[in-house]
Amino acid sequence: MPLFAWTLGLPQRTLLEVVKYCFPELGPLKLMPGKQYKAILQSVPAEHGELVAMLFANRSPHESMQHADWLAHCIAAAAMGSRHLWQDMGLGERAAVSALLQRYFEPLYRRNTGEIKWKRFLFAELASLLGKEALQPPGCAQCPQFPVCFPLSGSERT
Repeated sequence: MPLFAWTLGLPQRTLLEVVKYCFPELGPLKLMPGKQYKAILQSVPAEHGELVAMLFANRSPHESMQHADWLAHCIAAAAMGSRHLWQDMGLGERAAVSALLQRYFEPLYRRNTGEIKWKRFLFAELASLLGKEALQPPGCAQCPQFPVCFPLSGSERT
């Protein structure tokens, strides 16, 4: 995972709020020096913010907006990793990502009618939203399943 992923691309106080909510047993946490935190946030790729916005725009209306926002940041940060999305999210299997997306981002979940792997699907949706031909997710080119997710068309094979 890229270093910025530890921040989820959030302002430091918001990140501490997320950690406090999700892990109350940790107790009070100290702020990182502002300059350090700001330096880390400067490495956040543009696609992260765009993925967050796309996810949040497709949130399920019956779920907490705050939780959907936090989860959108988590998913977008994990999508910048080099492994499958479920692995970089620390989940046990792809089905866990499906369950999260179905609950918190149902409109997006419903559009994946072809059972496309989630990381690839999110970047394909983002490319479509941005009017780009394609956006290849980070790390996919090195994955052994790359030919399955990104089969070559006839013109690309020759």
